[in-house]
Amino acid sequence: MNLYFRNWCFSPGLITSLLAIGFFTLFVFLGCWQLERAEQKRNLFVEFENRQLTEAMNLNQVDDTKSSFDNLLWRPVIVSGRFLEDFQILLDNQVQKTKAGYYIYTPFQLLDSERVVLVNRGWLAVGSDRKVSPNIVATKGMVKIKAIIKEIPKTGLLLKELPPEEMKNGFYRVQRIDLAELEELTSTKLLPYVIRLSPESEHGYYRKWPLPGSGEDKHNGYAFQWFAFATVLFIIYFLLNIKLKDL
Repeated sequence: MNLYFRNWCFSPGLITSLLAIGFFTLFVFLGCWQLERAEQKRNLFVEFENRQLTEAMNLNQVDDTKSSFDNLLWRPVIVSGRFLEDFQILLDNQVQKTKAGYYIYTPFQLLDSERVVLVNRGWLAVGSDRKVSPNIVATKGMVKIKAIIKEIPKTGLLLKELPPEEMKNGFYRVQRIDLAELEELTSTKLLPYVIRLSPESEHGYYRKWPLPGSGEDKHNGYAFQWFAFATVLFIIYFLLNIKLKDL
């Protein structure tokens, strides 16, 4: 196929054109997909912000068999019950202010119920000796706490699968929160989510929880890259296939 314009001739090859069209379409598709992902993240963040403004639910009155987790996620709650202080789960490799430490998870039994939920009570430093467990302050009796419902935390890439390490009776250092594993350790059925203790609530440790971002900027950046690839491909394809006509 040859196209002529004054002294110029545009004459791309068939295979070259097919490859260019294929990759151009792919790059544009990936850019549009990243824009859709950015929109999804933006909508999720708006939903998160709206849920933070809702009145706290009484978790003791929530029927877990009828409530969808998606509807509970990130909602503020109040809950009455007692900490099962005989078990302490120390989630390893948590850094605050450049110091290594743990997030302390304690099972919490709801008042007048067999239901038990893991509570992230905040951060404690490891200290100078990793063999020594941090100083846990036991909370006895019935209490009322404020918290946020969260999904089970996800860890990054684990270099090695390590079983829970018992530091002393009832204290377990773990590399990830695995409910099935913890249920076996504690002989307790756990709710399929965790709650994160609010900074204004008592019975916790250091809690300066990071605010989640929408994450849309990352996807917008990826979209820009894919559209840039498509633009560069078009320019290269055009320049390689246009030339002056022989006079």
